Amino acid sequence: MRTGRAAIEAEIERLLTLLDNLDGDADFEPEPLEEQHDPEAELTWANGLAPGWFVVAERARRKIRN
Repeated sequence: MRTGRAAIEAEIERLLTLLDNLDGDADFEPEPLEEQHDPEAELTWANGLAPGWFVVAERARRKIRN
């Protein structure tokens, strides 16, 4: 049995190969934190559509005025 650095490197490679075989993607990388669900993104409408909270608030505001 190998000891030291070589043993650790071999074990890491073995585990990486195991993970690659499990998920089928040798280049699997988790999404960067910036691209994961961001609650603040719901407060804007960069996609051109007003978010639901804005539509509800605007309808309520218009209802009060009329």
